[in-house]
Amino acid sequence: MRGSKAIAATILFVIAFAPAAFAATPASWIQIDKVSQSACLKAANLNNAEAGPPIRYSDRLLIDARVVTGTWPQPHMKGATAKMLCLYHRRSKRVEVQELAYPIPTDPIASVKDIWWQAKSIGGKPVVSGNEVTLMLGSDGKVGGKSGCNGYGASYKLEGANLTIYSPMIGTMMACAPGLMDQESAYRKILENAVSAKVEGNRMAITAANGQTIDFVRK
Repeated sequence: MRGSKAIAATILFVIAFAPAAFAATPASWIQIDKVSQSACLKAANLNNAEAGPPIRYSDRLLIDARVVTGTWPQPHMKGATAKMLCLYHRRSKRVEVQELAYPIPTDPIASVKDIWWQAKSIGGKPVVSGNEVTLMLGSDGKVGGKSGCNGYGASYKLEGANLTIYSPMIGTMMACAPGLMDQESAYRKILENAVSAKVEGNRMAITAANGQTIDFVRK
């Protein structure tokens, strides 16, 4: 009898002091995510704010962490990009944000070169599904990559955001499906007439003299 009472007491103690289960179903997790996302966006107090997916810690800590990006609302910041780390406690619903400090390169051009960039849209049209279009601006003054069907290469000069790609642009001469060939032709035409390369975060836009743009993301 004493043994049974001891076991019962132990079970009651565990139930009383174990961390609460906050989401037993997918629907309840969705609701928690909505609440934590809303709390993080409010606490960050940024313009055009977007919250990333949660990094969920166990019920021992009950913490959801996510990154909120946006622009500073203060006029003197002139719309500069901001990135905040938000911690949300699922039980108490307390939230705290802290600016994520990351080093700013002394030479902005250095953050563009020797990086593989993958095109997401060319002249306003999305890249053909399943097809890869890439670019690297090498520190050796050479630009190259894959234009969807063929490889390509040329010399270039980048001064600030001003980009010049010198003719001739060389490349392989494989034949692909008509859609890919049209995409490749449009891509190379924009590159050959490029006038600027602007980077913001992990995105880069190369714009031609006629205003057409290739939008890249860091690969």
